[in-house]
Amino acid sequence: MTLRDKRQKEFADVWLNHGKFGILNLCPRFGKIRTTISILNRMESNCNILIAYPDNKIKQSWIEEFEEMSYVNDNITYTTHRSLHKQSGTEFDIVIIDEIHLLSEAQIGVCVDLFSQNDNILGLTGTLSKWTKRTLKEELGISVIANYPINKAIDEGVIADYQINVIKVPLDNTTRNEYGKKKIKKTELQQFKYLSGVINKMMYSGGNSMFMRLARMRLIQSSLAKKQKTKQILNNNKDQRILVFCGVTAIADSLGIPSYHSKSKDKDALKNFAEGKGTHMAVVKIGNTGVTYKPLNKVIINYFDSNGENLAQKINRCMAMEYDTPDKKAQIYIISSNEKVEEKWLNKALEFFDKSKIKYV
Repeated sequence: MTLRDKRQKEFADVWLNHGKFGILNLCPRFGKIRTTISILNRMESNCNILIAYPDNKIKQSWIEEFEEMSYVNDNITYTTHRSLHKQSGTEFDIVIIDEIHLLSEAQIGVCVDLFSQNDNILGLTGTLSKWTKRTLKEELGISVIANYPINKAIDEGVIADYQINVIKVPLDNTTRNEYGKKKIKKTELQQFKYLSGVINKMMYSGGNSMFMRLARMRLIQSSLAKKQKTKQILNNNKDQRILVFCGVTAIADSLGIPSYHSKSKDKDALKNFAEGKGTHMAVVKIGNTGVTYKPLNKVIINYFDSNGENLAQKINRCMAMEYDTPDKKAQIYIISSNEKVEEKWLNKALEFFDKSKIKYV
Protein backbone atom coordinates (compact mmCIF):
# COMPACT_ATOMS: atom_id res chain seq x y z
CA MET A 1 0.00 0.00 0.00
CA THR A 2 1.44 3.36 -1.03
CA LEU A 3 1.26 6.47 1.14
CA ARG A 4 -1.39 7.82 -1.25
CA ASP A 5 -3.49 4.65 -0.73
CA LYS A 6 -3.05 4.97 3.02
CA ARG A 7 -4.15 8.62 3.05
CA GLN A 8 -7.16 7.82 0.86
CA LYS A 9 -8.28 5.15 3.32
CA GLU A 10 -7.72 7.53 6.25
CA PHE A 11 -9.96 10.20 4.72
CA ALA A 12 -12.59 7.61 3.84
CA ASP A 13 -12.53 6.56 7.51
CA VAL A 14 -12.97 10.17 8.60
CA TRP A 15 -16.19 10.51 6.60
CA LEU A 16 -17.54 7.10 7.64
CA ASN A 17 -16.86 7.88 11.30
CA HIS A 18 -18.33 11.38 11.13
CA GLY A 19 -21.95 10.39 10.69
CA LYS A 20 -21.41 9.92 6.93
CA PHE A 21 -21.93 13.65 6.48
CA GLY A 22 -19.32 16.25 5.56
CA ILE A 23 -16.89 17.73 3.04
CA LEU A 24 -13.49 16.25 2.19
CA ASN A 25 -11.20 19.08 1.03
CA LEU A 26 -8.46 17.11 -0.73
CA CYS A 27 -5.85 18.66 -3.02
CA PRO A 28 -5.77 17.94 -6.77
CA ARG A 29 -3.95 14.83 -8.03
CA PHE A 30 -4.55 13.18 -4.66
CA GLY A 31 -7.47 11.03 -5.75
CA LYS A 32 -10.86 12.24 -4.50
CA ILE A 33 -12.69 9.65 -6.59
CA ARG A 34 -10.56 6.79 -5.30
CA THR A 35 -11.14 8.01 -1.76
CA THR A 36 -14.85 7.85 -2.53
CA ILE A 37 -14.48 4.32 -3.92
CA SER A 38 -12.85 3.35 -0.62
CA ILE A 39 -16.03 4.62 1.07
CA LEU A 40 -18.38 2.85 -1.37
CA ASN A 41 -16.56 -0.46 -0.95
CA ARG A 42 -17.54 -0.38 2.71
CA MET A 43 -21.18 0.34 2.06
CA GLU A 44 -23.81 -2.16 0.95
CA SER A 45 -23.30 -3.54 -2.53
CA ASN A 46 -25.54 -1.94 -5.14
CA CYS A 47 -26.43 0.87 -2.76
CA ASN A 48 -28.36 3.75 -4.33
CA ILE A 49 -25.88 6.50 -5.30
CA LEU A 50 -26.33 10.02 -6.63
CA ILE A 51 -23.22 11.69 -8.09
CA ALA A 52 -23.46 15.39 -9.03
CA TYR A 53 -20.71 17.26 -10.89
CA PRO A 54 -20.31 20.59 -12.73
CA ASP A 55 -19.66 19.18 -16.23
CA ASN A 56 -19.79 15.92 -18.13
CA LYS A 57 -16.03 15.54 -18.46
CA ILE A 58 -15.93 14.99 -14.72
CA LYS A 59 -18.65 12.36 -15.10
CA GLN A 60 -16.36 10.52 -17.52
CA SER A 61 -13.58 10.61 -14.90
CA TRP A 62 -15.91 8.87 -12.43
CA ILE A 63 -16.83 6.19 -14.96
CA GLU A 64 -13.18 5.55 -15.87
CA GLU A 65 -12.07 5.36 -12.21
CA PHE A 66 -14.90 2.95 -11.40
CA GLU A 67 -13.79 0.72 -14.27
CA GLU A 68 -10.12 0.89 -13.30
CA MET A 69 -10.89 0.08 -9.65
CA SER A 70 -13.41 -2.62 -10.64
CA TYR A 71 -16.23 -0.96 -8.75
CA VAL A 72 -19.54 -2.18 -10.18
CA ASN A 73 -22.92 -0.79 -9.18
CA ASP A 74 -26.08 -0.67 -11.29
CA ASN A 75 -27.75 1.90 -9.03
CA ILE A 76 -25.71 5.01 -9.79
CA THR A 77 -27.52 8.17 -10.89
CA TYR A 78 -25.32 10.79 -12.58
CA THR A 79 -26.37 14.42 -12.83
CA THR A 80 -24.86 17.84 -13.38
CA HIS A 81 -25.16 20.55 -10.74
CA ARG A 82 -27.52 22.34 -13.12
CA SER A 83 -29.89 19.34 -13.23
CA LEU A 84 -29.81 18.58 -9.51
CA HIS A 85 -33.37 19.88 -9.15
CA LYS A 86 -34.60 16.81 -11.02
CA GLN A 87 -33.50 14.66 -8.06
CA SER A 88 -35.29 16.78 -5.46
CA GLY A 89 -37.39 14.64 -3.14
CA THR A 90 -35.58 11.41 -4.11
CA GLU A 91 -33.91 9.26 -1.45
CA PHE A 92 -30.46 7.78 -1.95
CA ASP A 93 -28.10 5.74 0.22
CA ILE A 94 -25.41 8.32 -0.46
CA VAL A 95 -25.40 11.71 -2.21
CA ILE A 96 -22.02 12.79 -3.60
CA ILE A 97 -21.56 16.44 -4.61
CA ASP A 98 -18.29 16.70 -6.54
CA GLU A 99 -16.71 20.18 -6.73
CA ILE A 100 -19.20 21.33 -4.12
CA HIS A 101 -17.63 24.80 -4.06
CA LEU A 102 -18.99 25.42 -7.58
CA LEU A 103 -22.65 25.19 -6.55
CA SER A 104 -24.53 28.35 -7.50
CA GLU A 105 -26.90 30.10 -5.13
CA ALA A 106 -29.87 28.44 -6.86
CA GLN A 107 -28.20 25.02 -6.73
CA ILE A 108 -27.51 25.44 -3.03
CA GLY A 109 -31.23 26.09 -2.65
CA VAL A 110 -31.97 22.79 -4.41
CA CYS A 111 -29.53 21.02 -2.09
CA VAL A 112 -31.41 22.30 0.96
CA ASP A 113 -34.35 20.13 -0.12
CA LEU A 114 -32.14 17.25 -1.30
CA PHE A 115 -30.20 17.15 1.96
CA SER A 116 -33.42 17.13 3.99
CA GLN A 117 -34.43 13.90 2.22
CA ASN A 118 -31.03 12.17 2.57
CA ASP A 119 -28.79 11.42 5.55
CA ASN A 120 -25.50 10.44 3.93
CA ILE A 121 -23.93 13.41 2.14
CA LEU A 122 -20.35 13.52 0.81
CA GLY A 123 -19.02 16.84 -0.48
CA LEU A 124 -15.77 16.81 -2.46
CA THR A 125 -13.51 19.75 -3.27
CA GLY A 126 -9.91 20.76 -3.65
CA THR A 127 -10.48 24.51 -3.64
CA LEU A 128 -12.60 26.05 -0.92
CA SER A 129 -12.43 29.68 0.17
CA LYS A 130 -13.42 30.75 3.65
CA TRP A 131 -16.42 32.57 2.20
CA THR A 132 -17.76 29.50 0.37
CA LYS A 133 -17.01 27.36 3.41
CA ARG A 134 -19.13 29.71 5.52
CA THR A 135 -21.95 29.76 2.96
CA LEU A 136 -22.12 25.95 2.78
CA LYS A 137 -22.16 25.74 6.57
CA GLU A 138 -24.88 28.37 6.96
CA GLU A 139 -27.10 27.27 4.06
CA LEU A 140 -26.64 23.50 4.07
CA GLY A 141 -25.27 22.76 7.53
CA ILE A 142 -22.32 20.91 5.99
CA SER A 143 -18.72 21.49 7.08
CA VAL A 144 -15.22 20.44 6.08
CA ILE A 145 -14.30 17.38 8.14
CA ALA A 146 -10.89 16.68 6.57
CA ASN A 147 -8.21 18.74 4.83
CA TYR A 148 -5.25 17.56 2.77
CA PRO A 149 -3.56 20.75 1.51
CA ILE A 150 -1.25 20.97 -1.47
CA ASN A 151 1.84 21.75 0.59
CA LYS A 152 1.44 18.65 2.77
CA ALA A 153 0.89 16.45 -0.27
CA ILE A 154 4.07 17.84 -1.84
CA ASP A 155 6.05 17.37 1.39
CA GLU A 156 4.88 13.76 1.61
CA GLY A 157 5.78 13.14 -2.03
CA VAL A 158 2.19 12.31 -2.98
CA ILE A 159 2.07 14.98 -5.72
CA ALA A 160 4.74 16.87 -7.66
CA ASP A 161 5.86 20.39 -6.84
CA TYR A 162 4.79 23.50 -8.77
CA GLN A 163 5.94 26.96 -9.82
CA ILE A 164 3.50 29.78 -10.61
CA ASN A 165 4.93 32.54 -12.81
CA VAL A 166 2.88 35.74 -12.94
CA ILE A 167 3.53 38.05 -15.89
CA LYS A 168 1.93 41.50 -15.69
CA VAL A 169 1.50 43.67 -18.78
CA PRO A 170 -0.01 47.14 -19.23
CA LEU A 171 -3.19 47.26 -21.31
CA ASP A 172 -2.56 48.33 -24.88
CA ASN A 173 -2.73 52.09 -25.45
CA THR A 174 -1.72 52.16 -29.13
CA THR A 175 -4.16 50.17 -31.25
CA ARG A 176 -7.61 51.75 -31.57
CA ASN A 177 -10.71 49.54 -31.78
CA GLU A 178 -14.41 50.31 -32.11
CA TYR A 179 -16.45 50.06 -28.89
CA GLY A 180 -20.15 50.40 -28.11
CA LYS A 181 -23.16 50.98 -30.33
CA LYS A 182 -21.67 54.23 -31.60
CA LYS A 183 -18.46 52.37 -32.53
CA ILE A 184 -16.24 54.98 -30.96
CA LYS A 185 -12.57 54.29 -31.60
CA LYS A 186 -10.47 53.91 -28.47
CA THR A 187 -7.55 51.88 -27.20
CA GLU A 188 -8.29 49.05 -24.77
CA LEU A 189 -6.74 51.09 -21.95
CA GLN A 190 -9.02 54.04 -22.73
CA GLN A 191 -12.07 51.76 -22.85
CA PHE A 192 -11.06 50.11 -19.57
CA LYS A 193 -10.77 53.50 -17.86
CA TYR A 194 -14.12 54.57 -19.31
CA LEU A 195 -15.89 51.44 -18.03
CA SER A 196 -14.24 51.73 -14.61
CA GLY A 197 -15.36 55.36 -14.35
CA VAL A 198 -18.95 54.46 -15.20
CA ILE A 199 -18.91 51.59 -12.67
CA ASN A 200 -17.64 53.92 -9.92
CA LYS A 201 -20.36 56.50 -10.65
CA MET A 202 -23.06 53.81 -10.60
CA MET A 203 -21.77 52.46 -7.29
CA TYR A 204 -21.93 55.90 -5.65
CA SER A 205 -25.42 56.56 -7.03
CA GLY A 206 -26.74 53.14 -6.03
CA GLY A 207 -27.15 51.91 -9.60
CA ASN A 208 -26.76 48.35 -10.86
CA SER A 209 -23.30 48.07 -12.41
CA MET A 210 -23.45 44.33 -13.22
CA PHE A 211 -23.56 44.71 -17.02
CA MET A 212 -20.76 47.27 -17.01
CA ARG A 213 -18.64 44.95 -14.87
CA LEU A 214 -19.28 42.13 -17.33
CA ALA A 215 -18.25 44.41 -20.18
CA ARG A 216 -15.03 45.28 -18.36
CA MET A 217 -14.32 41.61 -17.68
CA ARG A 218 -14.87 40.74 -21.36
CA LEU A 219 -12.51 43.56 -22.33
CA ILE A 220 -9.78 42.07 -20.14
CA GLN A 221 -10.48 38.57 -21.47
CA SER A 222 -9.99 39.89 -25.01
CA SER A 223 -6.98 42.03 -24.15
CA LEU A 224 -4.65 42.70 -27.07
CA ALA A 225 -1.72 43.24 -24.70
CA LYS A 226 -2.25 39.87 -22.99
CA LYS A 227 -2.62 38.18 -26.38
CA GLN A 228 0.67 39.68 -27.59
CA LYS A 229 2.51 38.54 -24.45
CA THR A 230 1.07 35.03 -24.87
CA LYS A 231 2.25 34.93 -28.50
CA GLN A 232 5.69 36.09 -27.43
CA ILE A 233 6.02 33.20 -24.96
CA LEU A 234 4.84 30.73 -27.61
CA ASN A 235 7.26 32.10 -30.23
CA ASN A 236 10.15 31.89 -27.76
CA ASN A 237 9.31 28.25 -26.96
CA LYS A 238 8.34 26.76 -30.32
CA ASP A 239 9.61 23.27 -29.51
CA GLN A 240 7.99 23.00 -26.09
CA ARG A 241 4.58 21.47 -25.46
CA ILE A 242 2.41 24.31 -24.17
CA LEU A 243 -1.32 24.37 -23.39
CA VAL A 244 -2.98 27.82 -23.35
CA PHE A 245 -6.26 28.57 -21.59
CA CYS A 246 -8.16 31.47 -23.17
CA GLY A 247 -11.35 33.27 -22.20
CA VAL A 248 -12.85 33.82 -25.66
CA THR A 249 -12.66 32.01 -28.99
CA ALA A 250 -11.39 35.11 -30.83
CA ILE A 251 -8.20 35.11 -28.75
CA ALA A 252 -7.69 31.35 -29.02
CA ASP A 253 -8.09 31.50 -32.80
CA SER A 254 -5.74 34.49 -33.17
CA LEU A 255 -2.67 33.07 -31.43
CA GLY A 256 -1.40 31.41 -34.59
CA ILE A 257 -1.58 27.91 -33.07
CA PRO A 258 -4.18 25.10 -33.20
CA SER A 259 -7.22 25.88 -31.05
CA TYR A 260 -10.10 23.89 -29.63
CA HIS A 261 -13.48 25.11 -28.39
CA SER A 262 -17.20 24.48 -28.84
CA LYS A 263 -17.17 25.93 -32.37
CA SER A 264 -14.05 24.11 -33.58
CA LYS A 265 -14.42 22.21 -36.84
CA ASP A 266 -11.60 19.80 -35.99
CA LYS A 267 -13.18 17.83 -33.14
CA ASP A 268 -10.09 15.63 -32.77
CA ALA A 269 -7.63 18.52 -32.29
CA LEU A 270 -7.61 18.37 -28.49
CA LYS A 271 -7.49 14.57 -28.44
CA ASN A 272 -4.52 14.57 -30.80
CA PHE A 273 -2.66 17.16 -28.73
CA ALA A 274 -3.38 15.24 -25.52
CA GLU A 275 -1.88 12.15 -27.13
CA GLY A 276 1.34 14.03 -27.90
CA LYS A 277 0.81 15.38 -31.41
CA GLY A 278 1.95 18.97 -31.87
CA THR A 279 3.58 21.43 -29.51
CA HIS A 280 1.01 24.19 -28.89
CA MET A 281 -2.75 24.17 -28.28
CA ALA A 282 -5.19 26.89 -27.19
CA VAL A 283 -8.49 25.95 -25.52
CA VAL A 284 -11.50 27.93 -24.30
CA LYS A 285 -13.25 26.97 -21.05
CA ILE A 286 -12.40 23.30 -21.56
CA GLY A 287 -9.33 21.11 -21.58
CA ASN A 288 -8.40 21.09 -17.89
CA THR A 289 -10.90 18.52 -16.60
CA GLY A 290 -11.25 14.92 -17.61
CA VAL A 291 -8.32 15.02 -20.07
CA THR A 292 -4.99 13.22 -19.62
CA TYR A 293 -2.11 14.81 -21.53
CA LYS A 294 1.23 13.52 -22.64
CA PRO A 295 3.75 15.49 -20.54
CA LEU A 296 3.70 19.27 -21.05
CA ASN A 297 6.44 21.85 -20.58
CA LYS A 298 4.24 24.81 -19.65
CA VAL A 299 0.65 25.86 -19.15
CA ILE A 300 -0.39 29.46 -19.86
CA ILE A 301 -3.52 30.94 -18.29
CA ASN A 302 -4.35 33.86 -20.56
CA TYR A 303 -7.49 34.97 -18.71
CA PHE A 304 -9.37 34.72 -15.42
CA ASP A 305 -12.40 36.36 -13.87
CA SER A 306 -13.40 37.91 -10.56
CA ASN A 307 -14.10 34.53 -8.92
CA GLY A 308 -10.88 33.62 -7.13
CA GLU A 309 -12.01 30.03 -6.61
CA ASN A 310 -12.41 29.54 -10.37
CA LEU A 311 -8.81 30.58 -11.03
CA ALA A 312 -7.50 28.62 -8.05
CA GLN A 313 -9.27 25.52 -9.33
CA LYS A 314 -7.85 26.07 -12.83
CA ILE A 315 -4.34 26.35 -11.35
CA ASN A 316 -4.98 23.19 -9.34
CA ARG A 317 -6.09 21.34 -12.46
CA CYS A 318 -2.97 22.51 -14.26
CA MET A 319 -0.89 21.17 -11.40
CA ALA A 320 -2.56 17.79 -11.91
CA MET A 321 -1.02 17.46 -15.39
CA GLU A 322 2.32 15.77 -16.04
CA TYR A 323 5.29 17.98 -16.92
CA ASP A 324 8.39 17.19 -18.92
CA THR A 325 10.67 19.45 -16.90
CA PRO A 326 13.99 18.54 -15.23
CA ASP A 327 12.45 18.56 -11.74
CA LYS A 328 8.96 17.48 -12.93
CA LYS A 329 7.55 20.69 -11.48
CA ALA A 330 4.30 22.03 -12.87
CA GLN A 331 5.21 25.25 -14.71
CA ILE A 332 2.19 27.54 -14.77
CA TYR A 333 2.26 31.00 -16.36
CA ILE A 334 -0.51 33.49 -15.59
CA ILE A 335 -0.86 36.54 -17.85
CA SER A 336 -2.41 39.51 -16.05
CA SER A 337 -2.79 43.19 -16.74
CA ASN A 338 -1.34 45.64 -14.21
CA GLU A 339 -4.76 47.16 -13.51
CA LYS A 340 -5.74 47.07 -9.84
CA VAL A 341 -9.08 45.36 -10.43
CA GLU A 342 -7.46 42.36 -12.17
CA GLU A 343 -4.64 42.28 -9.61
CA LYS A 344 -7.34 42.02 -6.94
CA TRP A 345 -8.94 39.06 -8.73
CA LEU A 346 -5.53 37.40 -9.06
CA ASN A 347 -4.56 37.92 -5.42
CA LYS A 348 -7.81 36.31 -4.24
CA ALA A 349 -6.91 33.15 -6.14
CA LEU A 350 -3.23 33.10 -5.14
CA GLU A 351 -4.20 33.10 -1.44
CA PHE A 352 -4.63 29.34 -1.83
CA PHE A 353 -0.97 28.80 -2.75
CA ASP A 354 2.46 28.95 -1.14
CA LYS A 355 3.88 32.46 -1.69
CA SER A 356 7.39 31.04 -2.02
CA LYS A 357 6.27 29.16 -5.14
CA ILE A 358 4.91 32.29 -6.86
CA LYS A 359 7.31 34.33 -8.97
CA TYR A 360 6.53 37.68 -10.60
CA VAL A 361 8.41 38.01 -13.87
